[in-house]
Order: sequence, then structure tokens, then C-alpha cells
Amino acid sequence: MCTTNKPNYTIRCIRAEDFQEVRDLWASIGFSIHKYANDVMIKSDPNGLFVAEDIDSGKILGYCAAVINTHDFAFIGGFCVRPEYRGHGIGKYLWNTGMAHMGDRNIGLFAFSYKMFEVYRDHNNFTCVPDRHILHFRGPYDPNNDIIDKIDGISLVSINESNLRDVIEYDKDLCGIDRSVYIEGISKSPESVNLVAINEKNQVLGYCVVLALTTGTTGIEPLYADNEQIAELLANKCCQRLPKNLTQELIYKCWNINDKSKVIAMKLGLKEKRDQMSCFTKKVGTGKLDKVFSIAS
Repeated sequence: MCTTNKPNYTIRCIRAEDFQEVRDLWASIGFSIHKYANDVMIKSDPNGLFVAEDIDSGKILGYCAAVINTHDFAFIGGFCVRPEYRGHGIGKYLWNTGMAHMGDRNIGLFAFSYKMFEVYRDHNNFTCVPDRHILHFRGPYDPNNDIIDKIDGISLVSINESNLRDVIEYDKDLCGIDRSVYIEGISKSPESVNLVAINEKNQVLGYCVVLALTTGTTGIEPLYADNEQIAELLANKCCQRLPKNLTQELIYKCWNINDKSKVIAMKLGLKEKRDQMSCFTKKVGTGKLDKVFSIAS
């Protein structure tokens, strides 16, 4: 419900000097997203991040990330308006600007709630992935005694210039799209930890990135691996490398049909909290679910 008079505002592309204010906006409404998401997304699509700015005060009132990834795929990487400024049409204007930018591509998003999914479905023809929801596990890092701590023949190394292209190709094989900018961006983000699993032939068998989120929590996203043992090892070792203050509240998201991934979350000491829908406007994409253990958002 709006509590302010209708502001004199404009919609414009985000600028680097807006990043901190947008992070503060996300945190103020409990929007849990990669703390440095804008730093990464703007490199993928410099014209795809929009803010609503109060012309008189310069205050950021709302935000929409409508990022073009390929010639036929784009995604909504975030969408919000300050609660006190809702009801003035700011959100609709932001949304329509983002949708116009993405054009006729297949568009993906994670609906924050079923109510929001209904809006996306009824007004923009988004379709939920059939019978597949994203489960959110949360809690402090408190691993079980039997969690995997090593695997013979598997080495763990950080993502670096010598293996970055191999990680990108591994990710591309799973997702079906080239996410070079994303992989490089998240691997170099401040307050992040990452590891790659390689075998004796130096082949990539999985990777994991653990990121600082805006709500003071830490996200395990993404976690991709050839099997659940490697995924468990990667997640556990990444968490072990985190500073103590970043292990107090972890967030782990996985498909509800991936029982192996749910076991990993529980072995890390996390508990299921809520679910969320994954939506697309055209072709539904889920990647190779047997190798996707936690979902990047």
C-alpha cells in the first residue's frame, strides 16, 4: 500500500554509482539476491538494468533487471519497488520497460510467491515448470559427521585463468547456453568462495560458488557436479573456507524432484523453509537436472 504522494520520477538504465543504493533497497525489503549481482549482470547486458529515480530527490524508488543472455533467451534477474511507493504504477512502468528491452525472446524468472506467479501468468503468459518447484533450505552451517570430506582421485582448486574456460564449457553443456560473463563474474565477486572438482586427467567434474547475499546471508549457488558425492564434497569444502560470520545463515536452493540434492542440504545442517516457482514465457528449460544440485538465481 502506498504511503506517499505520486512522485515525479523517470525510468533510466542503472549506473555504477547506483549499485550500493540498490543493494540497500534489496536488503530493506528482505530481497535475498547476490550482493554483487548488478556488477555481474551489467557486463552481460549494459542496457538491461533499470531503475525508477525520483527526479526531485534522486532517490531510487524501484528496480528491474531484464538481462539479454543470448539472441533467443533473457531473464528477469530482479524486480522490486519500495513498499511506500507502490500503487503509483512505478512497478508496471519498470516491468514494461524491461519486457520491451528483452523483446520476443524466451524469458525466464523465479516467481517470489504464488501471488506473483499469477500476475506473471495472467499478464505476460509465463508458464510454471510443470511439477517442479525450487525448494529453499536455510540455516547455519552445521555438517553431519558423515559428510564427505575427500574423494580419491578428485582434487579441488579455485576457479582461475587456467581452468576458467573449462568451467565455462562444463556449465554450457549443462545449461545449454554460454554463461561466460556470469561464470567469470561470480567467481571474482568479493566475499565469494569457489571450487572446481577435477580428476587425474584435469577434467572438470563439477564446480561450486558460495556468494554473499544482500540480506547478510550466504548463498550456495550454483553447485553443479557429475554426481552427488562430488557435489557434496564441493559444497562442504566451500563452506569450510568461509569466514565464520558468513556460515551463520546459508541458503541452498534445489529442484523439489532432486532427492539427492535435498540430502546434501540436510547433511550441511540446513532445513527446508519454502518453495518457489520457475517460469518461462516459451520453451521450458531446466538443464540436466541430474547434475544440477543447487540453483543459481
